Amino acid sequence: MSVQLIGGSALNTARKGMSTTAMNIANAATPGYSRQRLEQAALAPANPQRLASGQGVETVGIRRMADQFLQQQVWYGTTRQHYAQQLQLGLNALEKTVSSEQSGIASGLDNLFQSLSAATEKPDNQALRQNVLSNAKGMALRFNTLQHYLQKQHSDIRLQQQSIMTQANSLLAQLAGLNEKITAGQALGHLSPELRDRRDERVSDLSELIAIRINEQPDGSLQISLPEGHPLVSGSYPAQLVLDHEAAGGITIRFSGSEWKTGLAKGGELGALQDFLTQTLQPVEQASSAMAEALATHINLQLASGFDLRGQPGAALFDFNAQRSTGMMQVTDLGWEGLAFSQDARANGDNRNLLQLSNIKHQRFPFAHLGVTTLDNASVSLSGELGIQSQQNQHELDSARLLLHEVKTQRDSYSAVDYDEEYIDLTRYTQAYQAGMQVVSTGDRLFGDLLALF
Repeated sequence: MSVQLIGGSALNTARKGMSTTAMNIANAATPGYSRQRLEQAALAPANPQRLASGQGVETVGIRRMADQFLQQQVWYGTTRQHYAQQLQLGLNALEKTVSSEQSGIASGLDNLFQSLSAATEKPDNQALRQNVLSNAKGMALRFNTLQHYLQKQHSDIRLQQQSIMTQANSLLAQLAGLNEKITAGQALGHLSPELRDRRDERVSDLSELIAIRINEQPDGSLQISLPEGHPLVSGSYPAQLVLDHEAAGGITIRFSGSEWKTGLAKGGELGALQDFLTQTLQPVEQASSAMAEALATHINLQLASGFDLRGQPGAALFDFNAQRSTGMMQVTDLGWEGLAFSQDARANGDNRNLLQLSNIKHQRFPFAHLGVTTLDNASVSLSGELGIQSQQNQHELDSARLLLHEVKTQRDSYSAVDYDEEYIDLTRYTQAYQAGMQVVSTGDRLFGDLLALF
């Protein structure tokens, strides 16, 4: 083998090494980029014989430095973090609304029963009676504000779920297209490292939205499915996810002419929204409605047992209807004279029925998800349960963030570009190129000297 040809193989390999290193340096800040490494091997002599020097060097391939196990861990950690993160957003907002001094139920109950207690000193006093009416309206407003907030949360969650469906379908189509390109490239002997990086980034985006299971196929494509096995991407074929409007909390999966129905609790942001809706929002809705109904019913019943300032039988103060769109609790047009605080139709200063009204604060009632307890304890328990859920989920979020940071660090230590390492490689390949040039130049000179002998 001639010196020039061996030197030429060295030049070619060094040039490819410099190009690979340049590619790494150029993409050091590219999200999801996996560094590439040139793989080379010595060429054995074509006709082995004693003292044969071989044929130089060849480029075996350009290896994409990616570990599928570490990448799987990153995807799992991403799903877990985004689930806890989305859930925490809902819990924080709901806890603030329920526990707020300005809008919370507990503080409204305190205000109402304090005004009733204050009126026991002078049950026929107009100002004290007006204060009771004012706090009754405030209490109704708090229940209605919470009801409207919960209803809005329902509609907002539905819109968010629909948006996630749209994002997921777009990502599934992109992943199927990348599968097709990578498979075609691999069939021609090209491993398409840049396309694989891009595909991994799209998988990361998808794992933020839902929990997924990934299997790499021999042809280079990724088979993506839900944890229970429903297919999302197979080869170049994507599934389509449709929010099921007939069954609340369901998805229809359409894939290759088949359909499956499954639930929305799928991990990631989608699962967090559904779990927040069913495990937190709906119980709060049911409990607050039960509290409003108990308060309205028992105050109205007690008022009906007494007499107002005109000696007339007591009339209802609250009008409760859980299905009313304008608010489940309304205060009737009962004036301050119509509050039936007396048990004696002829004694305006009698406060015995008023004392019974104040005592409702200490009576125990059955409440959905809260058990049998007083109105005060129910409102405190409602806030307390939300606080516990929020605290527990915050711990889960902190743990998920730590896990994701650790697995990303492990992946990056293997896959990410290190400038120092690339500078060393660049220097090494530059020196190899220069040395190869010297080999070729020497070979040319020797060949010229040889020709001059004839």
